[in-house]
Amino acid sequence: MRRLLAPLALVGVLLVHALFAGGCSPLRKTVMPADVPHTVIFVSGPVDTVNHIVHLHWFGTDPHGYIAGYEVRMLNPLAPADSAWHFTVHTDSILTVYTPTGYVAPVFEVRAINDQGVRDPNPARELFQFKNLPPIVKLVTKPISADHSDTTFASVTVTWSVNDPDGNAAAVICRMWLDGQAASPLVVTGTSFTMPSSRFLVNGAYTTGRRTLYIQGIDDGGMEGPVDSVTWYVKSPVTGARARLLLVDDIPSTVTIKHYVDTLYTNAVARAGAAGGVAPDQYRVLHLQYNQPFRSAKDLEQTFKLFEAVIWYRGEQTAFSTLLDSYAIGPNGEGLGPYLDGGGKLFIESLNPVNSWSSYGPLPQSFIQRYLNCSGTFQFAQAPDSSGSWGLPSSGVLQVPGVSPVDSLQNRRILGGLRGFVANNASQVLITVPPNLTTPPQPRIAMPVAMAVPQAGGGIFILDTYPLISASISTPGFPERASLVLDKIFRLLGLTVP
Repeated sequence: MRRLLAPLALVGVLLVHALFAGGCSPLRKTVMPADVPHTVIFVSGPVDTVNHIVHLHWFGTDPHGYIAGYEVRMLNPLAPADSAWHFTVHTDSILTVYTPTGYVAPVFEVRAINDQGVRDPNPARELFQFKNLPPIVKLVTKPISADHSDTTFASVTVTWSVNDPDGNAAAVICRMWLDGQAASPLVVTGTSFTMPSSRFLVNGAYTTGRRTLYIQGIDDGGMEGPVDSVTWYVKSPVTGARARLLLVDDIPSTVTIKHYVDTLYTNAVARAGAAGGVAPDQYRVLHLQYNQPFRSAKDLEQTFKLFEAVIWYRGEQTAFSTLLDSYAIGPNGEGLGPYLDGGGKLFIESLNPVNSWSSYGPLPQSFIQRYLNCSGTFQFAQAPDSSGSWGLPSSGVLQVPGVSPVDSLQNRRILGGLRGFVANNASQVLITVPPNLTTPPQPRIAMPVAMAVPQAGGGIFILDTYPLISASISTPGFPERASLVLDKIFRLLGLTVP
């Protein structure tokens, strides 16, 4: 019996109503022989209510014993499979009547059973007439079809509102599908959902073009509401057959050295291609200033999983990334972690990327402990608290082990934003600051400010808190050395080989 068994356990009085045919008295009795149980049905609520949710009460009597329980059923012409008897010891139930067409006239029956197992041979019966209004589901957070900045890859997160005029909005479920998939919709609950990337496939491939997402609510009575939809532009990961790299440009045009930073990275991609690595049709550049496709951590995860490697650079901006802060780690475990766990290769260049005492950042200590193989970050005393944000003076040399023909970077003045990592494996250190070079001075040991750590799933996570290029590009040899360091990072990401 649809939606009948669970409500039978409800005993409390709820404010719901029912209509029964002919304006009958709220008390129904069936005249029975004296040696069998007698059963009575009565209704809670005004007689003119026609909602599809009804609160029913019943009781039974037996002249020679006591009532051990009841069997109940709803004979609904729209749900013939629900006509079986069900046992209960309760004497009331809130029934949600299956009403997918908006109107139904079912018969409710109940029969008492005495302590000898004798059933009332003439169950108490009541005919009802119910109506059901459709639920209204409206998309709230969604791509704006006319806004180019709302273009996404094969992932989209939407939210919606629910209004059920005569029912429980929290009980409404939704069908959701993309164009061409109406025959195989997803059934979702709640008011937020991220469409899986696999749903964007067309004949087994990701395509570029306009897509439409549809949503339809279904209430607890089976009534379907109107369909709402949104259409927007979706692009394929790359134009070629293999998506090797997503290059995330997170530097706005207002930053004076944006051109130099962009050039540093695009030239590195070109060199990797010339070495037999990333071909022009195997990577995509995402300019966050003009296109922001992420609305959830799940969006970030699914988009990154479309690519073998992701490079996200911010240059020497002192503010941390608000997008990373919002979506790097999601409430259900989505975000960067699942990408790395699945074999993803990720490089982030950013000041202030890690939350460290009074110095805020988007990545928590627990994240770098797990994915960066570090036991924590360096802190220094700073009244009235302490901080983990380090700076550099205007001169000095940073060490970059394993970069040939040079193994050092000429640094420039950085007021703060570096993170010093307490590395568990020295071979995973990418860039270090020598003792006493930081501000304030750190005299103990060389302090790692960039790490490159292989992951259990086969990928790698590289986090660099030292911007590779800055306004001080006139420093002799600096651009060339930064390029050599970036070339090493591309090798670690596997982007210089076919």
